[in-house]
Amino acid sequence: MRKLLLAACVGSLMLPAVKALAYTVNVNSSVPITTQVVPQLSTANGTLSGILTTTRELGGAVSSGNDKIAAMIQQSNENMQQFATYAQQAKNLETARRSYTVPASICSESGSGQAAQISRQSGSKQGKLSSGKAVSNTAVKKVLENKAAAPEQDLFATANVHSQYCTASDVQAWGELCKRESELPGGDKQLRSVLAGAGKEDKAPELTFTPEQTDAAMMYMKNSVRKSVGRTLKKGEIKTDAGRQYLGMATQHEAIQSAAEQPQLAMIAGSQPSEATKDVLAEALQSPSSKAWFDENASPEARRSGMMSQREFEAFEVNRRYANTDYLTDLQEMDGDNLARESIRIQSLQNALLLSIRQQLQENAILAGQQLSIAGADYYEPRMAQKLQQVSTGAARE
Repeated sequence: MRKLLLAACVGSLMLPAVKALAYTVNVNSSVPITTQVVPQLSTANGTLSGILTTTRELGGAVSSGNDKIAAMIQQSNENMQQFATYAQQAKNLETARRSYTVPASICSESGSGQAAQISRQSGSKQGKLSSGKAVSNTAVKKVLENKAAAPEQDLFATANVHSQYCTASDVQAWGELCKRESELPGGDKQLRSVLAGAGKEDKAPELTFTPEQTDAAMMYMKNSVRKSVGRTLKKGEIKTDAGRQYLGMATQHEAIQSAAEQPQLAMIAGSQPSEATKDVLAEALQSPSSKAWFDENASPEARRSGMMSQREFEAFEVNRRYANTDYLTDLQEMDGDNLARESIRIQSLQNALLLSIRQQLQENAILAGQQLSIAGADYYEPRMAQKLQQVSTGAARE
């Protein structure tokens, strides 16, 4: 039994050995590794090599891009510095230009410098106008220069002068005295002869009078305030006491007349062309904005003679700034010192106009005082005369 078991065990041990000897084994290679694993690894290696190459290229591109960005930033900074430098230079040049460049309107700045001379010339003409020496019309000159012997003669002279200033209604009403309408109709009896110059009804206001307009304005002044209230005494009559008293009353009346005609006389004198405006006007008209206003608004006499009256010169100084759109262009071109100087000139002009208003108020105060004096005399004179009569009667009784 034991021998049978041993033989079975030995046999079972010998069988696998016999089976192993039936196959060939290669310990140097493996078909699955070679055919399956190695190709996959090769493919992976190729992919990794491509990724590495791509990564290197991306790194190079990024590095190159960074270099370009840095160069662009540097160039941009340089451009900004150059632009800032240029902008500062341009600003400095513009500041210098505005501060030191003479504006186109500089020629009109000297206008205010002649205002005093123009005012003096205007005032000096009042005496000659009042006496008739500055009047060109012979009939008007005669009326102003000579005192009428009687009020009736003065009225005849006034009517004869009026034949030169007939209106259309005068022609229809009077016929023989007024045969045709005058070139200056109503010049001796209409207030506009003093305010805006005599002329046709549709005439634009004029502040610089022609000689004919001056004659008409003076005749209006004569008719409105210089009235004859009594005849002129002869030399023999003045020697008497009553004659002296009459002369005293006539003198007092003439003083009142002088005050009454002063406003009109000053306005007429201020409407005469002034030589003092000739040079300053020619200089001011070199400014385009001033010339634009002059061409559109100046009076015919100012255009013809190249001279303005005091009244028109003042209007020119004010309106060429206020009522002139071209002046806005001058203002836009001003800056810094030039703009400050223009502001000062405007303020100075306002001060001059205010001074003129103050002087007119003073003249009006004088006229008001005289009117008060006349009213006081009219009130107290009859009462004092009555009281004086009572005093004389009482003294006679005593």
